[in-house]
Amino acid sequence: MMGLKKIKAGALQFVLFMGAIIAVLLMSFVLVSYTQVLFKKKTYVTLDLIQAAQTGLESSFKEPMKQGEPLEMSIQATTEMEVTVSKKYWGLLELREVTAKKGQLQFSKIGFVGKTVENRPALYLEDNQRPMVIAGKARIKGDAFLPQRGIKRGNIRGQGYTGSHLIYGKEEKSATTLPQLNLELQSQLETLAQPFYQPKGETVRFQKGMVLKQSFNEETRVVKGDFLELDKVSLSGNVLVWATHKIIIHPSSQFKDVLLIAPQIEIRDGVSGNFQAIASRTIKVGQACNLQYPTVLAIHQPKTEGLDKNKRTPPNMILDKGSTIRGMMVYQTKNEEAKSTANIHLAEKAMLIGSMLCQGNLELKGSVLGSVATQGFIALENGSAYQNHLFNGTIDFSALPQEFAGLPYQNEQPNNIVKWLY
Repeated sequence: MMGLKKIKAGALQFVLFMGAIIAVLLMSFVLVSYTQVLFKKKTYVTLDLIQAAQTGLESSFKEPMKQGEPLEMSIQATTEMEVTVSKKYWGLLELREVTAKKGQLQFSKIGFVGKTVENRPALYLEDNQRPMVIAGKARIKGDAFLPQRGIKRGNIRGQGYTGSHLIYGKEEKSATTLPQLNLELQSQLETLAQPFYQPKGETVRFQKGMVLKQSFNEETRVVKGDFLELDKVSLSGNVLVWATHKIIIHPSSQFKDVLLIAPQIEIRDGVSGNFQAIASRTIKVGQACNLQYPTVLAIHQPKTEGLDKNKRTPPNMILDKGSTIRGMMVYQTKNEEAKSTANIHLAEKAMLIGSMLCQGNLELKGSVLGSVATQGFIALENGSAYQNHLFNGTIDFSALPQEFAGLPYQNEQPNNIVKWLY
């Protein structure tokens, strides 16, 4: 009978050590496998949340909404998710936030929303009991709502109308009043343009060269002053610039989604970026500016006592030569129509890609690729004012990008995304 053989302690330790390593490796494998399964489930839930948020926002376009009252959306096949949509205004742009939540996971998106303009005419000219006269190289491409007395050819500076058709589209009759912004937007514009408006938010001291970037999930940061000259500054997001008298923007500055409010706003030559500018008196855009979508320029002029409507005054809103705006231009006034004054002036080679609402006279020498609604046209040539004349300007609705969404008019509601913020 063989005797028992002794096993050295070192061998036992080695076996235990290897066993421990194998156990750790097995546990690691199980943990990795569990993590992968959990990650996949979380990924699927996140994708479902993203889809639910998108669907919830699109569904909210069909429901009436009020500021400060979040709307709970009922979305099919997402009974375990909570989807809410809320709205507020940033300047004249409606801002909607949608949040989809399931358990501890949630997904939020914020964006500007607006109204697609596929059903709008190229031109809506208020019926002021005068015919429209078209002269020179002017063109209207798209459907047009015109006064009862219609449209006819004219001649200015020896330049007669050169087109083969007066309107390159269908002609219909206009009413004696213009379309208006929807009621909430109208109220918003009047509030922001009033002399005693005081912005709310965290006040920031203005400094030349300042850099501000603020999320729309955070409190608005407000830059205040009497006369603000924005030179070599960079402003982005939830930032409001407010002046009691005037704001001047230099091309050395950078702007993205910010809001400017002052009685007078001057945009110097060569400025680029996108912003909203709201004034009560004048907005002037210099030459060779490139204001990107969705830029909004809006004037609401309060009632002015003692105003002579027969006296010619400088335009309230100017888009100078070689400048392009992608967005919306709005002019409104509480005063009577000035017979010999251009309230909005688009110079030669100036271009608006978007929509315009002018409660006054429009002098159009450049181009509008989109839709125009105006009380009247005016052509100021050789010291004379030609009322209801379109001279050399172009309105081309067919050239407007299909994805463009602008400010909703009366009885209209937003139905599309203008821009996702994040």
